[in-house]
Amino acid sequence: INTDVDMPKILNVIEEVLSLHERDKVILPSKVVLDLGERERGRINAMPAYIGGNYEICGIKWIAGFPPNPGKYGIPRAHALIVLNDAEKGIPLAVMDGTYISAMRTGAVSGVGAKYLARPDSRIAGIIGCGVQAKTQIMAIKACVPSISILKCFDIRAETSNKLARWVQRNLNINCEVVKMPQGAVENSDIIITATVADEPIVKYSWLKEGSLFIHVGSYQEEEEEVILKVDKVVVDIWHEVLHRGTPLLAKLYNEGKIDEQRVWANIGEIITGKKAGRESETEKIYFSPLGLGSEDIGVAKFVFEEAKRKAIGQKLKLWDNPIFS
Repeated sequence: INTDVDMPKILNVIEEVLSLHERDKVILPSKVVLDLGERERGRINAMPAYIGGNYEICGIKWIAGFPPNPGKYGIPRAHALIVLNDAEKGIPLAVMDGTYISAMRTGAVSGVGAKYLARPDSRIAGIIGCGVQAKTQIMAIKACVPSISILKCFDIRAETSNKLARWVQRNLNINCEVVKMPQGAVENSDIIITATVADEPIVKYSWLKEGSLFIHVGSYQEEEEEVILKVDKVVVDIWHEVLHRGTPLLAKLYNEGKIDEQRVWANIGEIITGKKAGRESETEKIYFSPLGLGSEDIGVAKFVFEEAKRKAIGQKLKLWDNPIFS
């Protein structure tokens, strides 16, 4: 992937794809999960999508997420491939790495959320979970909320926090503070991001600053129930996909009858297209829980594909000279 594929360009793609969802220009089957024991080993997701509008592309992301990998094998948790198909003829157009794309689009979704849901004068960000995903999260937040000048980092592995802090200070010109407890990352922060594989409460409602935005990136539970029950607004990427996944705390509370659909203020695409308001006051506490959509990956992959063609990057492969059964 060329260095021209930078975060501001990815942010534009993600915002457009999310708006196309609200214009019924996207077909998004629910992801298929090959569960090999999410905790013990991992899972592989198949995430197909069709995007219309200016994209006119079909594709699928095949992504493996194996949480033990970093500690057990010294390799990243996630690995992915993306296949693109012509939406008119159905023929394969490209096979590409999806790991970088997946990391970038996940960060970009949070960035788009911050654009519409954070206070525009936000200055302090706090992040819990300082792995690879943390880098693209803060890249996107900084691009969408340029006033961010301080980042507070917490990870259960101190060296991971220190490594992220050094990277952010070097690459994003943000002052970083490594904190020893999650509370230190949350209190007084204008934007809070949790990017962990935790499945237990970490963030307490009482820690959230007035006017803050809390972005829950992990797939499970990263906050106490009180956060969802008491914040002023709850926003998701697509509500029915949150319910289909089932593991986020939002879905658990819904399935247990503790919240109903009215607790969810909007899909983020409704806010992007002006159907619903985003932040309406300086004091609102807002909770954004993006699940991650295959359409986002396919939109970014289409952009990368067009860039590769324009720059003559990549290797052309011939599938066949003539059909065997013609």
